[in-house]
Amino acid sequence: MEISKNKIIKKKGIGYKNFWSLNTDEAVVIGILRGWLPKNVEVFIPANAQMKDIDLIIVNMENKKTATIQVKGSRAYEPKKIEIKEFGGGSAGWFYMNRDKIDKSTADFFIFLSYILEEDKKSGRRHINPYTVVIPNNELKNLCKKYKKLDKSEMYNFFIWINPVEKQAIEFRDKKHHINMSKYLDKEGFEKLYAKLK
Repeated sequence: MEISKNKIIKKKGIGYKNFWSLNTDEAVVIGILRGWLPKNVEVFIPANAQMKDIDLIIVNMENKKTATIQVKGSRAYEPKKIEIKEFGGGSAGWFYMNRDKIDKSTADFFIFLSYILEEDKKSGRRHINPYTVVIPNNELKNLCKKYKKLDKSEMYNFFIWINPVEKQAIEFRDKKHHINMSKYLDKEGFEKLYAKLK
C-alpha cells in the first residue's frame, strides 16, 4: 500500500527539533552526564518539539528504565565582595523561571547548569568550570512552595551560589531563607538520578 506524503503532513502537523542548533547548555550537560553515568546508560534528545519541558531522556539500556530532564543554564557572573564574604569561593548562577515551568513540568529532574569562576591560588589565574544542581522535580516544587517568592510576573528568581572547594550549593535569592542545595550538587545529584534508573 502506497501512502502519500502530503496526506501524512495534512493529518499531523508534527514539529521536530532542529538537531543542528542544539542548545549549548544542553550539550554541556550531555557531556557531563556521559562522563559520569555508567556505560549501560545512554542520553537521548526528544525529536518532538512539543515536549517543551523535556530536554533530555536518560535510558538504562539493560533494564529500560528512563528519566526525563529539563535543563536550565546560567551565564557566568562576577561575584560581589559581599557574596564572597558570606559564601566563600566560587560564584553564582541566575535562573529566571515562570511558575508554570515548574508547577506543570512533567520532567523527572531539573538540572541547573552554572558556569562558576574559580581562582587558582598558586598562579592567580581564574577560569570557568561548569557545575550542576540535579534536583528531582517533586523536590523542587516542594522547595518553591515552602521557601520561594514569586515576582509580579509570576516568575521565580533563583540565585544559586556554588562553592567548589567546600562542595556547597546555596540558593540565596530570598534573603529571609537560604536553601542548602548541596545534596543536589554534581555527584550527589547524579547519584539521585542514577538511582531512578536502577
